[in-house]
Amino acid sequence: MKPNGLTDLSPEQIRLQDTAREVAQVLKKNADQADRERWVPPENWEAIKSAGFYGALVPKAYGGLGMGMFDYGLMMEQLGQGCSGTAMAFNMHQMSMSLMKGAGLKTINKSKFAHLCELTANNLMSAVASEPGGSSLIYSTFNPSSYVEIVDGGYKLYGRKQFGTNFEASQYSMVMFHVKDSSDLTESVFLLLDTKMDGIKVEDTWDTLGLRATRSNSVVFDGLYVPEDQALIRGSNYFQSLLQNASAEFYHTFSSVYLGILTAMIDWAKQYLLSRVPRGYALPMAYHPSSLQTIGMLADRLDQARLIIRQVSLTYDRYGNTPEAFYGFAKAKLSITNALMEAVQILPSACGANSLYNKNALPRLIRDAMVATVMPPHMYQERELAAVGSMGLDMSKIHPPLS
Repeated sequence: MKPNGLTDLSPEQIRLQDTAREVAQVLKKNADQADRERWVPPENWEAIKSAGFYGALVPKAYGGLGMGMFDYGLMMEQLGQGCSGTAMAFNMHQMSMSLMKGAGLKTINKSKFAHLCELTANNLMSAVASEPGGSSLIYSTFNPSSYVEIVDGGYKLYGRKQFGTNFEASQYSMVMFHVKDSSDLTESVFLLLDTKMDGIKVEDTWDTLGLRATRSNSVVFDGLYVPEDQALIRGSNYFQSLLQNASAEFYHTFSSVYLGILTAMIDWAKQYLLSRVPRGYALPMAYHPSSLQTIGMLADRLDQARLIIRQVSLTYDRYGNTPEAFYGFAKAKLSITNALMEAVQILPSACGANSLYNKNALPRLIRDAMVATVMPPHMYQERELAAVGSMGLDMSKIHPPLS
């Protein structure tokens, strides 16, 4: 599907939006339950899968929809309006296949890449790389301390992973480990695991401020044996290469989810202010100057962020991962992050204390917005990347802040 403009969508893209909007209605109906129970209801996954969205980023040659960033963004913006927790979790479903494509698996082992694509198009997937002690502000801490021992016929797995989004609900997961005793501290192997294997322990640690439905729990390995044929790829310096080669899927995809969250927040506030008629007055609170200022400012921020996100998506789809696209992803994510933080700050005052009762959607959306925007690269990294791109700096010459 080729866009013919930033806002002038093709008939096919309008149909995609309409389908995603229908799915979002299912997600919206279940959003409070998902937050309360810290679990994406199976009905949500079924609606997404039935729409054919599991294979959204899987190349057409491998049985998927082969969406570019522009069309994928149209879809995710709608899903984000329905349930931000489900949308964020679903975005992580794409990561195993997308990151392996960025790591070069398609070239190194075409049959394994084809297998991963087939699994992604038909099964719920997860990808787990983060660990306790890591910080997205310091890239070197991304290298895993969890490790594999190389044994006859395969590997034994040890260590603890953090932020295992979807792990319990998914059928398969791609998990990253350091290769023990390697002279290269960055040497890692990505393994494709059946999440239901005996010997995998999940600890329920995801009791958070927001995005509770993503259920990003800790996953512990203590000597689990995995045969060699479950290894997808092995090599060094993967985080650095993935940041560069898979930046579209690695973090730009989240920007469209954020658009959905902000749209849902503004839409809720508009309806709420239209429904609130002060005692003794004929007009609703929507006519109050504070309401007009708030909604007007946020509508402006939303439109700006949407145009930036769509523009850089279009650049990437047409020209690939050029510097304009790579650094544009950071500027796009920074734009929607700033807009969300403004909404979090001013909507409670504009809507009043009654809006903050948990029977309303606004408290959940505020909490989800605050947690979502921490997803790396968060605003500090986004600012740095935007500055590097603007000044044409060499990223390798930027020294780490801690010694």
